[in-house]
Amino acid sequence: MLAFPSQAQARDELCAMPSGAQPVVSQRVTDGDTLRLQDGRRVRLIGINAPELGRNGKPSEPYAQAAKRALQALVDGQPLQLVTGDEATDRYGRTLGYLFDQRGENLEAQLLAQGMGYAVAIPPNLALINCHVAAEQAARDARLGLWQAPPVVAVDTLRRGGFQLVQGKVSAVNTAGTTLWVDLDGPLTLRFTAADRALFRVWPDNSWVGRRLELRGWLLDRQNWGGQRPGFRRFMLNVRHPSQIRRLPAE
Repeated sequence: MLAFPSQAQARDELCAMPSGAQPVVSQRVTDGDTLRLQDGRRVRLIGINAPELGRNGKPSEPYAQAAKRALQALVDGQPLQLVTGDEATDRYGRTLGYLFDQRGENLEAQLLAQGMGYAVAIPPNLALINCHVAAEQAARDARLGLWQAPPVVAVDTLRRGGFQLVQGKVSAVNTAGTTLWVDLDGPLTLRFTAADRALFRVWPDNSWVGRRLELRGWLLDRQNWGGQRPGFRRFMLNVRHPSQIRRLPAE
């Protein structure tokens, strides 16, 4: 008789703690994906992007406060273990890491499973991406947290940059040197580079024209970064991992 792993076992394998964990203690939670440790380090959690808290007179995004409270509940008075990423710090000097509780369960996955953020993949920190994608999908299927009203916008309604989930249809695929550009119907182009190609099972080509896609990531507004050249789309998204793309059914 063949024995197959249960869903719980499969989840545990996906979310197993990598080697190199070190005990840490939380001092203060900054928002739904960032906290300060008692040793002074600021930690940006790998694999999750929580809604932004309001700053400088701007209102908080939906579920931003809930995400902060959820992270606070997971770390308050709890022994924690930190595993730093292959890329250990970001441009702000924060430590990039995965956090685990005393049972060895991943905190990012727990937040994603509550619908308190979006699964994100930024190479080379990909150790738990399958775990995080599965946790997010569970929340999405159950319409928990921010998935109660899916925060997806149509490409032709884009008005700002920053992290977004976007839906649109591919209109063109072009290569320029080692860079591949995928244009959508609307003010958005996707940028793929040869350096990330090994991560993709399927690389975009002309067969993608007409496909409907859901995309995620940080959109660069060219109007705010050096100006928008005539004939170029206003927004650009660097696509570095397949988890940023979801193929949608044809209309």
